[in-house]
Amino acid sequence: MIRPAASDDALEAVPLILEAIGSIAFVLTGTKVLAEAMSILERFFEEEDNRVSHQNALVLEGPEANAAGRRIVGVAISYDGAVARKLDEPLERAARLQSGVSEYRIPTEAEPDEFYLDTVSIHRICQGRGLGRQMIEAVCEQGRRLGRKRIGLLVDVTNPDAKRLYERLQFRLVKRRELAGEEYFHMVREV
Repeated sequence: MIRPAASDDALEAVPLILEAIGSIAFVLTGTKVLAEAMSILERFFEEEDNRVSHQNALVLEGPEANAAGRRIVGVAISYDGAVARKLDEPLERAARLQSGVSEYRIPTEAEPDEFYLDTVSIHRICQGRGLGRQMIEAVCEQGRRLGRKRIGLLVDVTNPDAKRLYERLQFRLVKRRELAGEEYFHMVREV
């Protein structure tokens, strides 16, 4: 069952988010220590009005708890690209304190004219069952209901499987772009 996330989903959702975003977690948090990044992201997931807030997340619950006792097997984070900069500001302030870099800036991923799919992640033991597709479709529907005409996302150029999945879901390549030292394809889907 896909449902809006709640603040108390943080302990189950954040490890999935970390798995999907990789080194971007360090950019968002201003630390290079994984445990610190996880703790910071958990705190921001519990809070409101930021990029990784539960307000911007959908979670997928499995029919029963898995071997680790967790019931959340998927998460997707999405938001209006027009407010992406505003959503990054709380993370940026915390990253400045964490890193000691007064001019710390998180690069904006979303374009202002799109509903942005920031993150989608399915637990490894549940992959290959069409659950990622369900989460992506749920985000697209959410964007459509909010009146957005297109959904945007970035996919790592070194992840051809993800790119093919998005192409099968009617996303098309718009451009390549660099973010935090990595190359990404910017893809969009009209809704």
